Amino acid sequence: MKVTGYITAAALMISAVVTAQTEEETIRRSVTLYNPYKPTLQEADKRAILPEVDDTTTVDILFDYDFTPGSFMPEYEVSPIKSAVLSPEPLQELKKGYVNLGLGTYLSPFLEINISNGRSNKGAIGLFTRTYGSAGKIELENDMRVNAGFLDNQALLYGRKYFRRSRFDTDIDFRQMTRHAYGYDPEVTGYEPEGKDIRALYYDVTWKARYFTMEPDSSDLNWDATLRYNLFTRQNNGMQHNPGLTLSAGTEMFGLYAGVNAEYDLYLFAKGIDHKSRNLVSLAPYITKGNEDWRFRFGLKVAADLKENHDPLVGGEKKLYMFFYPDAMFTFRIIPKFLRFTASLDGFMENNQARNTAYVNPWMLPGDTLYNLRNTDNELRIKAGLSGAVNVSSTYAVDVSYTFFKDMLLFMNDTLGVGNWFVPLYSDGSLLKVHGGLNIPVNRQLTLSLDGNYYGYDLSGHEYAWHKPKWDGSVKGAYNLRNKIIASAELTLIGDRYARVRAPEETVRLSFHPNLNIGVEYRYTSDISFWVKCNNISYSRYFEWNYYPERNFMLIGGISYSL
Repeated sequence: MKVTGYITAAALMISAVVTAQTEEETIRRSVTLYNPYKPTLQEADKRAILPEVDDTTTVDILFDYDFTPGSFMPEYEVSPIKSAVLSPEPLQELKKGYVNLGLGTYLSPFLEINISNGRSNKGAIGLFTRTYGSAGKIELENDMRVNAGFLDNQALLYGRKYFRRSRFDTDIDFRQMTRHAYGYDPEVTGYEPEGKDIRALYYDVTWKARYFTMEPDSSDLNWDATLRYNLFTRQNNGMQHNPGLTLSAGTEMFGLYAGVNAEYDLYLFAKGIDHKSRNLVSLAPYITKGNEDWRFRFGLKVAADLKENHDPLVGGEKKLYMFFYPDAMFTFRIIPKFLRFTASLDGFMENNQARNTAYVNPWMLPGDTLYNLRNTDNELRIKAGLSGAVNVSSTYAVDVSYTFFKDMLLFMNDTLGVGNWFVPLYSDGSLLKVHGGLNIPVNRQLTLSLDGNYYGYDLSGHEYAWHKPKWDGSVKGAYNLRNKIIASAELTLIGDRYARVRAPEETVRLSFHPNLNIGVEYRYTSDISFWVKCNNISYSRYFEWNYYPERNFMLIGGISYSL
């Protein structure tokens, strides 16, 4: 651009000079350009300018309104609304009964039948029967094979009647138990008794009628009454009749719940037994109050034992024994749902009458020994423990108790015969018991539970608590696979025990024993299932009572059908 300017200026000067010379004289000049002329244009941006239209017209809007006040009644029609219907959850089908049939080793048949009228809001009636026995023989320590057969029969006919706020139950229960006293001192030789000579046959018939209220409010009077009659006999060795009555009642008063428990038992004995009759009476009034977080109970237990002996000369001798026990309990939550503390102070009389003792030890010495047993007087029991949950589903319980007692019932092999029958022994003393239990659902299918006890006896007149273990425990497992396969296993552990024979010269030690039981059930359909049980799986022989070896390995299987 500068070059162009210079050139233009030079041209104008030349033109002026030429013009002047033309007028005066002609002057010639020459111009030399050293650079070529290169014209250029400056860059420019193109801008588009669009036209704009502005509307300058204005319009005035005029709006006017008015209204007339009045009421408006809309027309409507009322249509009924259907009431809500709450459909109950479908009830699970309830079968009217089942039949369970099985057979095992040692010629052990098993049969169980249960029949009822099904689900009803008016009442129920049903029949339950069960039989289980064995005809096999067992080898003793002296290599003798003896008849150790047993038989348990039961038939229970029951009925229930439902009322608006109460219920009436009645049943009659028939039981028959057969045992053979096969265990005798292995040092005895030449003893080969017949089955009828060592057989103990028991009959037990019980009738009960119970009526109790189901009041939802604690301020109403709630009561429960049971009338019963029991006939118990050991074939050719005595008989006892036992009518009885149990009554419980309670209601709320003065902000507390007051109640009373009363019981009466009359025992009438057949001839040949020292006792003619026996009356047992107990009365236990109490008061209690509490809620989910805490509760206490205070009361008193009074018991009386009146015995009348057979004496044809003076018409019978009567003896009355009175017992008094405290009844106090207190519990409260330390940590809700996880930790609870419970403490109690009480006592009780343990009824060692013939029927109760026969189911503990069926090999009592023939005669009236079984009907002349003393009751155990647990004078005082102090107990404290903790319980709760480890998590949402696991629970535990730990407690310690200390009991002072009189006439605790023990058993000793009869030293006058071959040792296959037992006679009673009694001891005063104290018992320290420590108990612990834990239940753990591992998952939806598997559940484990553990339980254990320690027993610390301090006896007067006896070195050991004969036939009672120092400790015992169990580990149980239950497995359920979609209600199709159900399995269970139980391992029981029993510590050392001691038995007394030929008193006081000889003491027999019964060693620690583990025992495993396994069961499996396969539900083929909802009505049919097959099951197998294996009991007494162990590496050594187990003696429940001295000289009485148990059956080592028992396998039993069967089928169950729902009616």
